[in-house]
Amino acid sequence: MIATAPPGRVASQREVARRLGISHTALQKAQRAGRIAPEADGAWDVQKVRARLADSSDPVRKTATLVQQKPAPSRPAAPRPPVAPMPQAADPLPRAAQNTFHDARTANEVLKAQERRLRLDERKGKLVDKARALLLVHRLAKEERDAILAWPARVAAEMAAELGVDVHRLQTMMDTRLRQHLAARHDVRVQVS
Repeated sequence: MIATAPPGRVASQREVARRLGISHTALQKAQRAGRIAPEADGAWDVQKVRARLADSSDPVRKTATLVQQKPAPSRPAAPRPPVAPMPQAADPLPRAAQNTFHDARTANEVLKAQERRLRLDERKGKLVDKARALLLVHRLAKEERDAILAWPARVAAEMAAELGVDVHRLQTMMDTRLRQHLAARHDVRVQVS
């Protein structure tokens, strides 16, 4: 007695390709891309393969063979003995691989729109180069630090005359305190996200 596969299931990928009317190479590419997979027992379910290819293919380029076709009328076949239904195996494809072509195209179009928006904002001057912005902030902070450190020398004589204290002592104290304050603020970092 010769073992036969259940109706709609075949043992070879070449037979699936022949029944679907597509090339064996196209079927291999679809399997490598994770769009189709054999059943757990290694057999191929032609209807499942047809459905998965139809769901994950570009609707514009879809061939007529992937669309569900009605079987051609044929002679009545001899009655077959009843076959026990095979238990359904877990789906061999992960959920991520079952995304449709429409989902992928939508995500691609959203990404393109975001890139166009960024380019337009950059042209309008709403966006700046991160490295250039950090350089300018660093330069501004250094200029401000130098101005603060030069301040005691400019005002010490005037303040000492008003207070009636030694000019050199007042300038030295102010300089020391400002350097301590700036050293405490030294760990402040600019973060641009």
